Amino acid sequence: MRLSPIPKSVEPLPGTFGSISSLSVDLDFTPSQRFGTALRIVPTLNLQATNPNAGGIKLILAPEICGLEAYRLAIYPESITIEASTETGLYRGLTTLQHISNKAPKTLPCLKIEDSPDLEVRGYMLDISRCKVPTLETLYDLIDQLTSLKYNQLQLYTEHTFAYQNHACVWKDVSPLTAEDIRSLDSYCHNRYIELVPNQNSFGHMERWLRHDDYKHLAECPDGYIHPILGKRDAGGTLKPNQASLNFMSELYDELLPNFRSNQVNIGGDEPWELGQGWSAEETKSKGKHRVYLDHLLSIHRLVAERDKTTQFWGDIILESPELSAELPNDSIGIIWGYEADHPFESQCAAFAESGIPFYVAPGTSAWNTIGGRYANAVANIKAATRQAIEHGAKGMLLTDWGDFGHHHFPPISYPALVWASTLSWNHDSEENFDDIHAINTIFFDGESEILAQAIVSLSESINTFSHKPVNRTVLNDVLFCNQEKLQEHLEKTTSKELDSCCIALTKLHRHLADKRFRTKNASQSNQELLLTIKLLLFAINKGLANIGTQSPEYDQLESELNAFTEEYHKLWLVRNRIGGLEESLTYLTKSLQ
Repeated sequence: MRLSPIPKSVEPLPGTFGSISSLSVDLDFTPSQRFGTALRIVPTLNLQATNPNAGGIKLILAPEICGLEAYRLAIYPESITIEASTETGLYRGLTTLQHISNKAPKTLPCLKIEDSPDLEVRGYMLDISRCKVPTLETLYDLIDQLTSLKYNQLQLYTEHTFAYQNHACVWKDVSPLTAEDIRSLDSYCHNRYIELVPNQNSFGHMERWLRHDDYKHLAECPDGYIHPILGKRDAGGTLKPNQASLNFMSELYDELLPNFRSNQVNIGGDEPWELGQGWSAEETKSKGKHRVYLDHLLSIHRLVAERDKTTQFWGDIILESPELSAELPNDSIGIIWGYEADHPFESQCAAFAESGIPFYVAPGTSAWNTIGGRYANAVANIKAATRQAIEHGAKGMLLTDWGDFGHHHFPPISYPALVWASTLSWNHDSEENFDDIHAINTIFFDGESEILAQAIVSLSESINTFSHKPVNRTVLNDVLFCNQEKLQEHLEKTTSKELDSCCIALTKLHRHLADKRFRTKNASQSNQELLLTIKLLLFAINKGLANIGTQSPEYDQLESELNAFTEEYHKLWLVRNRIGGLEESLTYLTKSLQ
């Protein structure tokens, strides 16, 4: 029986048990006495033994079982027992039982399972600040999917997409999450044993704030700076490291944090590109950039500690001067991020392990800046990150799903990474036995659409056959979104033969999916999203071929096609997301022929 994540130990037993449906759980303890509150398990899992001779599903507290999420599950011909030392462990056992029931709806195989995760924290971070803010319904669905995969932490990456009462000019056009939305999501997560951790960038990546006149006085470089990758920027992106910035963040924390049960906060802190180029230039010259950075990070930590929270922060700057990590408080958590298959997780995990500071690894879905994904890179990246995390004693794993430059990829492109990260952070030794196509189909499509799960992987494989492998993106993504000035530069890195070959594969895949009809809502929606994704990638190929000089549509025909695609993109966007950010995202497409 193929489960995801795969349990550590499964022992088959003779016989079968009757099927399960609806809700009936017997407890050998009183929840209010044991846990202080009503048991959260009951309203969120639908399980009931229909075997008339069965003794029901018995949950047993077993203090000898070590681990917050460890459990033992036993299915006998006339009874089912789940043992754990915690409520969370019982829930993980019930989740596994539900997986088994979904796969064997008529009779359940008798077996014994002993299980626990390799990594304490298994989190997912979704970017909601690069145009795309999901609807509540979409986020509820995501939480259910994460629950089934036994994730236990969710973060919604935020720069400006929370509706702070006194700062409407920043978020008025982006359809932000409100305090009421957050409280609802927090309760939904809590009832499914997922911690919703607030994530508010607090140092770098504040350009969405600093472009407004009301906040320019807080910027390191209020009139803009030279970005090392993107060139000249017209507004600042990093807060100046002073008391005024701390006062500003203190106000934001006071409004944001009370909406979460979590005792943690991800304050960001990555990529303060222009630090030392403006307001802090003299201090940086005398003390060094990393000392100035660390001093301000410690000040932010104090703000968080005053609110009885633990600070999470991105570890990229500290890793540039790892000796400074000795000054970090032991109650902070560093996050080592890296998104390529060859990212040096081994040396970076070793550096954090030596410092004694708790840390996570943060691989990526490899979905952003691709349209169709980088499947092989994502799997290799996740394997390396989780392996080194386990070997060096990391506290957890946070799978990141960014939306750089318009957040154009649709959710199914991230599904392979979600199932791989779940499986390898729970049971890394199960890698050789893991069937990701089956897992995607089961978790996201209710077991009805394996053809669609395979198509997600095939799509990614087709667009990554180019000899040139750009970092953190794909060739066709570059061709699709670049303007005429940059197009020839990108086309020099490929050939008409490569473009034609990819075109054949994508056309075949589009024909394969075009006449398919799917029963479940998400499968049907995902199919439409994949079909549009393929159309956009084929458009990129035609755009490239038109400029290489082979026979392909004229530019007026390309423009007509693009207009049709943007209309479809608009419709599909609104199925899962709020309208704010849509026009900005579309702008990247509409400018691609200029």
